[in-house]
Amino acid sequence: MMQTSRLRPALLALSWALISVSSALRAQAVTGVGDDATLPKRGQLRFSILSVWSAWSERYGQGSTGRPNGSLEPLGVNFNFDSIGVAQFENLAPVQSSIRSLAGLPLFTASLGAARVVVRDNSLSTPLALEVGLTNRIALSLMVPFVTATSDVNFVLNPTGHEPTLGYNPTLFAPAVITSDAAFLAQFDSASAQLARSANANAPGAAALRSSANAFASGLAQVYGGRNGAKGFLFVPIAGTTAQSAIEAKVAAFRAQYAAFGVSAITGTGPVGAQAPLTASDMQTVLSDATFGINAKPLATAVTHGIGDIEIGVKASLFDSFHGSDSARFAPKGFNWRQSVGGVFRLGTGTLPSNADFTAVGTGDHQSDIQVRSYTDLLYGPHFWVSIVAEFTSQAADQLTLRIPDSPSQVILASYRAEPVQRHLGSIVDLQINPRWNLNDFLSLSGQYYYRHKAADTYSGVFNVIDNAGNSVTLNANVLGMYTEASESRMGIGATYSTVATVAKKKSGLAFDISYFHYETTLGSLGRVPKLSVDQVTLRIYRTLFGR
Repeated sequence: MMQTSRLRPALLALSWALISVSSALRAQAVTGVGDDATLPKRGQLRFSILSVWSAWSERYGQGSTGRPNGSLEPLGVNFNFDSIGVAQFENLAPVQSSIRSLAGLPLFTASLGAARVVVRDNSLSTPLALEVGLTNRIALSLMVPFVTATSDVNFVLNPTGHEPTLGYNPTLFAPAVITSDAAFLAQFDSASAQLARSANANAPGAAALRSSANAFASGLAQVYGGRNGAKGFLFVPIAGTTAQSAIEAKVAAFRAQYAAFGVSAITGTGPVGAQAPLTASDMQTVLSDATFGINAKPLATAVTHGIGDIEIGVKASLFDSFHGSDSARFAPKGFNWRQSVGGVFRLGTGTLPSNADFTAVGTGDHQSDIQVRSYTDLLYGPHFWVSIVAEFTSQAADQLTLRIPDSPSQVILASYRAEPVQRHLGSIVDLQINPRWNLNDFLSLSGQYYYRHKAADTYSGVFNVIDNAGNSVTLNANVLGMYTEASESRMGIGATYSTVATVAKKKSGLAFDISYFHYETTLGSLGRVPKLSVDQVTLRIYRTLFGR
């Protein structure tokens, strides 16, 4: 990432030095950063190559528990859990219910522990752009972006080691534990059979003891495994925790009750509990191994390479008070005005992350857009001018497979939730105000205020599916559209060096300009808006292909 902390002071120092000598120079030749109403003349080619570094680690939030809407929050906020429980990992629901019953703890909370996730996203985009003047008033353009998008993820589980109540069921990895649990459960079967054959079989309380003990043993078999080679649930209470100790206390109580009837078959203390809390590596396995029902990518750094969304455009000049005269443009007087309009068709050539990757960044929206633009340049005297650029984007509907949550806060999504949904991204209104101060024939300073409003996305599709516990569940895709409406403001500053005017006057040499531009998101509202910090370097070369 470019060190903007060094570039900005240098840029400001250069700017002040040049302002001090600019008063004697007269020029409106340098276009500066940002869009404007200019377009290449007939037969002229403008070739641009850009390097755009974008980084964001925060967002203006919406709907985050315990946080005011519109406040800055970390990108990984939805993955930071004080407890990974039923709300975050739905497969824990049957475990929690069974443990509450077995242990006699109605408030028991199933938890794999606390999670801390730090996410820092960045992208390097290198768009290549061509503009060709068909006439002095109409130009065609093509822009192809090459993108590398990186989501840098740091995942920590159980930072103190005391948060979890559950760990891996040891039967998953140690067949000997299945044998051990089976032998323990056989003690309950033997005790029941012995009491049924004993002289106390019809004593008061004997039948009730057998019934409750058998039900308890069946519950243990369901959770811990052991019967008929079954492995039980994927997660069980950790040895030494309140839940495991409560279950062992119940075993001891049944042992004492049977002993009161002269039956001593139960000698064990209980089934084998989890031996340790899950580590971060263990949790990554839970996320990625199909055994656990999520079947997703680990919460880890992901890099996506590819082409972004390609743009094909047309631009037409409606009015130019300079009437196409370079001499008038390079030595302007008084008030001048340029007006152009344009249209862009954006191809959905960018790639989206897999629905199995919860944090990755794509290279584009992967759907087509139609955009119309208005460019207005207002110029006063030889130095100052401002461009006002308004855009409206209509985004086409498409279909793609996404995992559907029950609410926007649910981010660890099981694979059974992946369904083909209809998507229609919201329309976008953009406004740029780009003031510029041309110092001389070579140098220009620019600023930018940018406003963007995007309407809410809509997703449709209702699906009746079977979850990992075998229950029927209804998924409604419209939840995917929540918090997708957004308004955003950005502020930026830049500088441009250009040889266009001097080449035009001398009729020879290489006409080019090179710009540096930095902007940041300064305000976000209505939805979840990334707080961007962007550095952009643009090299634009002018060549004549035909005509004059």
